Amino acid sequence: MSVQSQIDEGIDRSPPIAILLSAESFLKSAQYLKTGTELEYLKLRFDMPIYYLYSHAMELALKSFLRTKDFDGKQLSSRKYGHQLSELWKECLKQGLKLHPVQEACTDQLVELLDPFATSYEFRYVITGYKQLPQLHVLDADASSLIASIKRHVEAHRRQAEQSNGATP
Repeated sequence: MSVQSQIDEGIDRSPPIAILLSAESFLKSAQYLKTGTELEYLKLRFDMPIYYLYSHAMELALKSFLRTKDFDGKQLSSRKYGHQLSELWKECLKQGLKLHPVQEACTDQLVELLDPFATSYEFRYVITGYKQLPQLHVLDADASSLIASIKRHVEAHRRQAEQSNGATP
């Protein structure tokens, strides 16, 4: 079912909480691979799959925040946002995402480093050459913190929506 047909039916098949839970799953998958390579029970030729999972987790978390600000699936899958971490990040800040100043500065730098690889699909397809990427432990700490911060916002939004609809949490 296309995004447009879901909109036409009035069905929200991508509520903010669902997108956030998907972000958490990508984060946990990245952490599992990261730990496996660190403990050497998993040998990968490249770390790109791990970077992809962290990057996608961050993308989904940012999109879940924007869904709480009435951005629909069509907007978030548009060329403007799509896999554009930098654009998603800027829009989240513009829409009122508040983080600790140190976390915000760190996320800003990580988004700047990851964005070219996410937008060009380089995390998914091999392109040889020098790459400037953050250390995985830094990426893990920031992605975890970002998702936890956005989760609090998404859960508050969900509770508010339930109360306004007369549902009991």
